Amino acid sequence: MNIEILIMKLLSYYQIKTLNDLAIKLDTTQSTISGWKARNAIGALTDTVANKDPEALEFIFTNNSKSQHIGSITNSNIANDVQNQNYGTNQNYTDTDEATFSLYKEAYKEAKNNEKIKEFRIHLMSFKSE
Repeated sequence: MNIEILIMKLLSYYQIKTLNDLAIKLDTTQSTISGWKARNAIGALTDTVANKDPEALEFIFTNNSKSQHIGSITNSNIANDVQNQNYGTNQNYTDTDEATFSLYKEAYKEAKNNEKIKEFRIHLMSFKSE
């Protein structure tokens, strides 16, 4: 996954054009966002977005519709959204595992419904491949 794509989606979501504008929306600095870009620090970006605007986080990981909420998305819609994202707007996303992404979305929905987003993020960030 490429952080630049996520940043572009955030710019689109907020209908803004610059990293400085995005920094203001996320209550951070432009240099912080530039640092995330340089390191491809997707975790730092998604953590900040989840804290400031969970709907924006949903937007960058689903299709580009502000009005569509995760609660109304079925498993087949998620797979279609991922496929459309992979082949429609981003030709570089060729290795997305749709089943795993669908499981992530369901786990995110459960964490959000139970107000356990922070614990969910901590769990994801603690994952280490061996």
